[in-house]
Amino acid sequence: MRYLIPILALTATCTSLSAKSKRWEQCDVQGEEGHCMPPAECKAWNGVPVAGGFCHHSPHGWQCCTAELPPVEPSFTEAADDDLAKRAPRSCSAYGVPGTCIKKSACRGTATPGAGTPDDPWTCPRDPNDVMCCTEKPPTRPPGKKCNARGVPGVCIKKSACSGVATPGAGTPEDPWTCPKDPTDVMCCTDRAPPPPPGPGGKKCNARGVPGVCVKKSACRGFATPGAGTPNDPWTCPKDPNDVMCCTEKQPPPPPAAAPVKIPEHKCKRHVIDAGYKIINANPGKVKSVGCYGQRSGKSEHPLGLALDLMTGAHSPNGQPLGEWVMNHAGELRVTYVIWGQKIWESGERVRPWAQWKQMEDRGGVTANHW
Repeated sequence: MRYLIPILALTATCTSLSAKSKRWEQCDVQGEEGHCMPPAECKAWNGVPVAGGFCHHSPHGWQCCTAELPPVEPSFTEAADDDLAKRAPRSCSAYGVPGTCIKKSACRGTATPGAGTPDDPWTCPRDPNDVMCCTEKPPTRPPGKKCNARGVPGVCIKKSACSGVATPGAGTPEDPWTCPKDPTDVMCCTDRAPPPPPGPGGKKCNARGVPGVCVKKSACRGFATPGAGTPNDPWTCPKDPNDVMCCTEKQPPPPPAAAPVKIPEHKCKRHVIDAGYKIINANPGKVKSVGCYGQRSGKSEHPLGLALDLMTGAHSPNGQPLGEWVMNHAGELRVTYVIWGQKIWESGERVRPWAQWKQMEDRGGVTANHW
């Protein structure tokens, strides 16, 4: 026989239930006497409403209100009464200690929610967040799986349950997540504080003679220099994503003067050539070479000498700022559209960041997609 632990009792300050017996129908639940009344009124008396057909002569929806939760027969908990399954408190277990799923505010013992991890599952998974497993005695939390926070051993538990120092990690090779397979609020809990996270780390680099390290531009507290991808000013972190640059404590010198970029004039319209040089001169070092006239299929403007290909290098970090600069000066340059990185902006549209430009179809190559 299984029992649910009695956890609620009528307070001495309330009028006894027997005083109302003239108005309420008496009921009996497994030997525990009570009175039939609306569940909300029962809870107001600090009673325990029990569903299950004990109030035959009372209005529909009334339940047997008892001073404490009666012991329950297995057949009672396994009954096919759907309303009973929805309304009657369910048994639960908090780290091996038996209890009942009720609201945390109504628990007179210890309410334990669990952490929702494989090692510490929710104690009442089908109930709202404020319904927890209520036990008479405090359960003993399992140690949790072991972890390491920058060299300090600990266990993975919820940050709110950690009585020491909870460390999540940064998700980088130098400072990885401490509990990578758990929810974000589960961290490595240690008795002592781990050392601080490593500073801007990464491999060493050189920005025009100034030593530094390759980190994300947003994480650099000094000067982030990408380089121009030219022989005179090479990429500072060539094998990293575009937003990873050489971060230095002191500012590197300006980029060396690049060899002048020539725009081929054969069959290229004069106002297009003039606009091209304005772009190149306003963005020194960002353009390696330029193309204009050429035989192309479809509706290309190149056979008409009305389009420029400003070559910055494949996936160059110079491409996006160059494209946005041309967009911002499209009126004076008489530009019809700008394409960079498989995205297009057309004149007449509102000025906006490159990330919000219209996405184009995949044309199958770096050059064809204007990378």
